[in-house]
Amino acid sequence: MPKEMAEMTAKFCGTVNMMFDTLASAYTQLYKMNWVPQHNWMYSGGDWTVMISGTRGVFVESSKADLKQLLKALGIC
Repeated sequence: MPKEMAEMTAKFCGTVNMMFDTLASAYTQLYKMNWVPQHNWMYSGGDWTVMISGTRGVFVESSKADLKQLLKALGIC
């Protein structure tokens, strides 16, 4: 990934993390379901899939994605 793309991606991931933190806190308070702390998130759209775990992420062409291998690579399972 080019440096410029990596910097932009870091900003977007930070924003998405904050959004999910807010959503998780609200769900936890409103519905008495424990959604915090946030651990991971995934997005798939167009031709690409991204999985984020903490400060690490994997970007892959969706047609080539093996979700089990991605989860394992990120130490999620």
